[in-house]
Amino acid sequence: MLNIGFVAVTLFVALLLRMEPLKRLRPLTAPLLLTALAILADSLVGILGLDPSFERATEIVLVLSVGFLVARGSLMLVFDWVLVRRMGVLPPRLMREVVTLTVYLIFGAILLRSLDIEVTGIIATSAVITVVVGLALQQTLGNLLAGLALAWEQRLSIGTWVEIDGKVGIIEQTGWRSVVIRTRLDERLLLPNSDVGAARITILGSGGRPAAVAMRLGVAYGVPPDAAKKVLTTVAAGIAGIVNHPPPKMLTVEWADSAVVYEVRLWTMTPWARDDVTDVFLTRAHQALSRAGMEIPFPQRTLHRARRMEPTDTPEIRLHSIEGSALFNEIPGDALAAMAANSRILRFAPGEAVVQTGEKSTALYLIKSGEAVVILNNREAARLQPGDVFGEFAFLTGSLRTATVCATDRAIEVVELDETSLRSLLANQPELAEELAEKMAARQHASESFRDETGALVSPAGMVAQFKRQLLRFVGR
Repeated sequence: MLNIGFVAVTLFVALLLRMEPLKRLRPLTAPLLLTALAILADSLVGILGLDPSFERATEIVLVLSVGFLVARGSLMLVFDWVLVRRMGVLPPRLMREVVTLTVYLIFGAILLRSLDIEVTGIIATSAVITVVVGLALQQTLGNLLAGLALAWEQRLSIGTWVEIDGKVGIIEQTGWRSVVIRTRLDERLLLPNSDVGAARITILGSGGRPAAVAMRLGVAYGVPPDAAKKVLTTVAAGIAGIVNHPPPKMLTVEWADSAVVYEVRLWTMTPWARDDVTDVFLTRAHQALSRAGMEIPFPQRTLHRARRMEPTDTPEIRLHSIEGSALFNEIPGDALAAMAANSRILRFAPGEAVVQTGEKSTALYLIKSGEAVVILNNREAARLQPGDVFGEFAFLTGSLRTATVCATDRAIEVVELDETSLRSLLANQPELAEELAEKMAARQHASESFRDETGALVSPAGMVAQFKRQLLRFVGR
């Protein structure tokens, strides 16, 4: 009856472990059930009076099942409670499995020896089998040993981004035989531990500290290095995902055959996204260097006759854009033609800033194509369409830019109108100054953006007078 009661208690405890509050102890369910079955079998053998060999077998099974229960409980105590909860150390899964297997084998040998079962012959026989199996599973054992070494070093933990043989991905799983990596293309790569152990691996981290993304590009020899670095630094300042500390670094690294080569180092918390950072930087650098008149040379070894390309920046194209603006629609055609002859068309990449808050004003701009967004106090204040003019307030008053205007998700083209353009407009017809000043004042007053030093809104007449004085200043009147 005692054995039957113990079986009932064991089964009841096994059922309790299935409850949610005791889920941490669920690994003990299997050894408890095995122990209960061994006790039940041993009791039935005694009740039925079976052959003593059956009684000996059930005794061995009972001892091994109890040893299995004790071993698993001890391992859970060491790993889950002492190491994880008390010491805060999370051992690798592979290391835990190897230790568990070793403990089971040692416990089994000790228990069998306590039952006067000779294990020496078993060990000798298993040694021969081990040699045969070892030769057959040489590669598998190599992966196992390499996996143990990787788990012991704990450098390639789950969640770490790495680059292995040109493949960039995050480690998802580590096991006895292989490491599973998920790439940026959402592919799952299964790499044998032996190959991982022998490969040259770049550890990109998990986003805990910034890492540099390095890229190279060439600029013509006629461009002073300090000027080229200034343009590239400006491009780097507007890229999302780039941290300010450490700051971007521009290095002159080589005098190549056709260009001065610069290495740009941008620091980011997500180095595994370096292809995206490189794409944005080089795309914007191409436009910025082109606007600054800095050539990006390339070697040409084949003589060919280029196809005639339609011009994208001519006085006629600029004049057509200027005529389409409401600000200049009543200005005489010859005056607009003179202004168009002294202006230029600039192209900006998607997301690139045309003007930024705090910049010194050197020109006003007219949108030729595309759409621009006005950012004021880190919020979108307005959207500008083709024909809209921006930047005239800061340009005419001499103040710093108060807002950032940048392209949306598409490239934009703008006509840049500087002092030379406005001087050509007013040189022969200064009477146009008052008409143009009235239109600019009406635009600013409508947006309530022209205030004096006390913060009061300046009247339209006051704005007209201010803008007229600035316009006439360009022609020395």
